[in-house]
Amino acid sequence: MTAHLLSFISESLTGLQPRMHNEEHGIAADVSSRQQSSIPQPPQRFPAIIDGPMNWSRLDSDKTQVHKLELNNSALAEINQALHRIGLELDGDEVTRERFPLPNLQSRLEKCALGVHRGSGLCIVRGLNPEDYSIEDNIIIFLALASYVGDQRGLQNSKGDMLSHVTESKSWTAPKEKRHGIHTNDSLPFHNDMGCEILSIQVRDRADTGGHTCVASMTAIYNDLLQSNPWVLHVLAKPNWPIQTSSRKQPRFVLSPLLEYSADNLLISMDPARIGPHPLARNGSIPFLTSEQQEALAVIQRVARKHQIRLETQPGDLIFINNLGLLHARESYQDSASSSRHLVRLWLRNSRLGWAIPPSMRMPWDAAFGDGAAKVINRYYPIMPMPEYMECKYSNGTAAFVADDEFDDGCGDEVIPKIPEDDIDLQLGENT
Repeated sequence: MTAHLLSFISESLTGLQPRMHNEEHGIAADVSSRQQSSIPQPPQRFPAIIDGPMNWSRLDSDKTQVHKLELNNSALAEINQALHRIGLELDGDEVTRERFPLPNLQSRLEKCALGVHRGSGLCIVRGLNPEDYSIEDNIIIFLALASYVGDQRGLQNSKGDMLSHVTESKSWTAPKEKRHGIHTNDSLPFHNDMGCEILSIQVRDRADTGGHTCVASMTAIYNDLLQSNPWVLHVLAKPNWPIQTSSRKQPRFVLSPLLEYSADNLLISMDPARIGPHPLARNGSIPFLTSEQQEALAVIQRVARKHQIRLETQPGDLIFINNLGLLHARESYQDSASSSRHLVRLWLRNSRLGWAIPPSMRMPWDAAFGDGAAKVINRYYPIMPMPEYMECKYSNGTAAFVADDEFDDGCGDEVIPKIPEDDIDLQLGENT
């Protein structure tokens, strides 16, 4: 079973998953041996059990109620009024809660933020119809409502992109194996976007079949592993996981734990495609994973699937996920001639409610929100995917994020300058 799971991880990352180096014979046999000598206690400074609203599982239907904020006609009218007042030709950084006041809806959006941080970790805002708005206005509404959930936005790459388009465009000719996993229709394993605090998603369109986003509570996974495979928790908590940083700068990796318990919060920072050597790494500059680490990644995938819930979404939905407390994955999918699965991704943090980031996990966080992000002056909010896919010279991570990269690798979305609304359809028509 473990060997099958390792194969699943590798295949799901569409060529970006580093080859896991197996120095011993038969990983599956090692798992059986390790379970027999499993450590009965949690790692040092970790609790024996974790409870609370983020401890939910699909196995317990009473604890898996997804918080939905339903927008009624009054709320939609308030959004439309604010949209009319804010005007056109705005830069994305100019879309703030102060410039997009929602006095009646504000308390409900703040309750959504509270639920993301201290509740189940998940909130879906529903009721918007993307067909009622231009492409630009859809982005403005997304940024505006998201600003009530998180007041700070995270940088998603060194070029300054604040938005990413998770889709497989029908116009792209680059072969699938030359693209990021998020730019294919393949399944993606459980992971989180390392460095992000609140994963925010706007659903523009759904696939014809498949493509569900699945989420799993790390608290439920932790409690399960503590009973079934406590050795996995010990391995995840060891500060010896090689996390990729950059293709050029030294060092090219840092050693960190994947799991931390800090300030009464359980934090996971795990993307299998950023752990261990990158496929393009030369001269063994990044260590291979040990067989024990390989086994741990395989087990956590299995346990996450055991507790996962599938999100039933519809176009217009805004999804907010606690990226430090929940893992997410994607099913493979198929588009039709009239459909094309398309999500817009935004990274957020809430300066009032946000969890404290342990020093061991600050490297990717710093690149998105800290001093590393501050060094990038220009910020871009691409409203459409790039019309032609540019093959990446260097990339890492299921989340398609390069933590610290000196050069433009040509792998991003199309940046659209501020243009009058009347010209949007004309200029974007060939890209839709």
